[in-house]
Amino acid sequence: MVRLDAWTLTINYREIPMIYVLILLPIALILFASKVKQKHRENNKPVIERSPLGDVNAQSVPAHRNAPPIQPTISREASGGAEHSLLIVDDQMPIRIMLRELFEQEGLHVYEAANGTSAIEVASRDKVDFILLDLKMPDMDGIEALQEIRRFNQTVQVAMITAFGDPDKLDKAKALGVKSFFTKPFDIESLRSHVLESLQSERV
Repeated sequence: MVRLDAWTLTINYREIPMIYVLILLPIALILFASKVKQKHRENNKPVIERSPLGDVNAQSVPAHRNAPPIQPTISREASGGAEHSLLIVDDQMPIRIMLRELFEQEGLHVYEAANGTSAIEVASRDKVDFILLDLKMPDMDGIEALQEIRRFNQTVQVAMITAFGDPDKLDKAKALGVKSFFTKPFDIESLRSHVLESLQSERV
């Protein structure tokens, strides 16, 4: 208890620790909540996996969270630096952002398209060496977009990303030159290696 008058200031020291508790407790709770939220974000990062090439119905194998950092399969010099370009076509922005950052670190020039119409515009306007094409999109699906792209570009390499396996769609994709299929969730390391190795073989 603190009593203040004109001549006397009396402090009960037994109450000082409680004052500290009242001050420090909210701070401790805020720090604890921040740590819990950070841990929650780390545990809920998207794990991207893939089935074997050409088999979109195969069950994905979970990626190991403690796996070593991804190492480039080829150097930027070997991949030609920004000489090669990649078009990422997916209506999910987080996937586009993640893949853009991944391949820009490899020295590729990356374009993005959120739908089939935009993909056709980019592919017709800019030099594109490889397309990662989502099968299911709002305005037109990946097959329809690729059919239009093949009208003016028959050589660009394409890997298709899909969340389901429709045999008819897959047959049409293969007829349009698609040799690789990645199911969501897919293994990001396998996807990265496939794109870089495909671009490298193009140089040989």
